[in-house]
Amino acid sequence: MAIEFEPQSAPSERHDRFDVIADRLGRYTIDVSLPSGHDRGGARFPLALAVDGNLLFDVAQVALHGGFASVGGMLPRTIVVGVGYPADEGMASFYARRNYDFHGPWAMADPLGQQLQAIFKMMKTAEGKLEMEMYAGGYERFMGFLRDELLPSLAARYPIDLNGRHTLIGDSSGGHFALRALYDPTSPFRRYVIISPSFGSAEGAIQKAEADYAATHDDLDADVFICCGRVEIDQEPINAMCRFGSAVTWTAEQFAIRKWPSARIDWEIMNNEDHGSIQLRAIAAGLRSVHRLRPGVDQSEIKKTQAAILEAMRASRGDPEVG
Repeated sequence: MAIEFEPQSAPSERHDRFDVIADRLGRYTIDVSLPSGHDRGGARFPLALAVDGNLLFDVAQVALHGGFASVGGMLPRTIVVGVGYPADEGMASFYARRNYDFHGPWAMADPLGQQLQAIFKMMKTAEGKLEMEMYAGGYERFMGFLRDELLPSLAARYPIDLNGRHTLIGDSSGGHFALRALYDPTSPFRRYVIISPSFGSAEGAIQKAEADYAATHDDLDADVFICCGRVEIDQEPINAMCRFGSAVTWTAEQFAIRKWPSARIDWEIMNNEDHGSIQLRAIAAGLRSVHRLRPGVDQSEIKKTQAAILEAMRASRGDPEVG
């Protein structure tokens, strides 16, 4: 027997989307997802911000606000923000703009830069946008936009704690941006989920940022999860040129050398993952890691969090204290 039904759009009560204009950068599509109960008690929350919001926002949203997270999750309540590029601008614009936003000065005349320019040429040709060009060099302006314009503006509208330990999520060139931001004293982020960071693009920029930071600071207050896929390291020439694996091991080695008292790193080369498959697994593991709630790594913290959750449930029911 056929079942009769009338499809209806699923509600998205706590998800907003809108565009903003950033001077000298262009238009961005912003997604904001609020945790359940955000409007009770006057609480304010840290945020988890994903660059490449077109690709990563929904993954972070499910990890932090999805059905399973709302029932059995231990991650603290967090506002999820995606900073992406308007879909109506097309893929060539997306590719060029993120390359500019995520890198500092880079002539792109080296072999990797030439490869990326060739990919961009195919994209713009397919879209009939032959006049479009791709550059690098926008890191400082894009970071300034996030720090000085977007975050304060969002906090004026949403219950964001501007002094909270915010999380930055970036993948590939966005991972390069996140790794560069780690060593930026002006960064508003203290937790970093860095996925397959391109170490070969703008070669030497990350090492210089780290050395400059170490020359003027004796501590780094950050929780870092950095990873790449095993298949990314040795299967494709362009991936090898990006040096995803080198970024992971170099960062871990530098943390061991510097011994910053407040810094914590969890790094991983993920088996059976490539450049297009790693994001779901990495964001889920990374968010648990930077909150020190990763199974098998942070068992004592997990037990404390579980006990706190049970106590909150007991208190909400008015049950008597045990013991």
